[in-house]
Amino acid sequence: MFRARGLNKATPAANLFRGVTLRLSFLLLPALLFAAPVSADPLQVAKGMWSTSTDMYVSLSTNGEAVDDASEHSALDECWSADEEVLIDESMADMFEGCAATRSRGNAYSFALDLACDFEGFPMNGAAEFMVNKARDMFSVHLLLSGDSDGSVMTAEGLIIGHRTGTCTAP
Repeated sequence: MFRARGLNKATPAANLFRGVTLRLSFLLLPALLFAAPVSADPLQVAKGMWSTSTDMYVSLSTNGEAVDDASEHSALDECWSADEEVLIDESMADMFEGCAATRSRGNAYSFALDLACDFEGFPMNGAAEFMVNKARDMFSVHLLLSGDSDGSVMTAEGLIIGHRTGTCTAP
């Protein structure tokens, strides 16, 4: 998912993000896109070779004092080819340990989840919004979570953009 750098080990936020570095694109897209639909109509994306980029931003203040944290970027090229359809649905909330979907909405080209999270006693709420183009060969994901606990206020924002670059055969 994402990691906050430079945090004091004593803060709840430090325990939340420490050691989990930008796994969002690895978990969100290739692994969890193969889940079965739960509530709102899922989005389907094309199978094939995909290129994705992920940008994560975390802001934190403790007792009113801002803690600096650099944004992070990662890129991934990966084959999404399976017997099952590649879907975006409510099960995407499972990628965030400690989060549950409180509501989902979807239409032909977008899918949104409201999220309620508890990261080791640090409550955060927010949403993940997924969009695909008409050809289902481009997508974007916007994640926004915020919360406060014991004098610490945190906001985490992520943006993932992906596009299909061709065909492939899964290993």
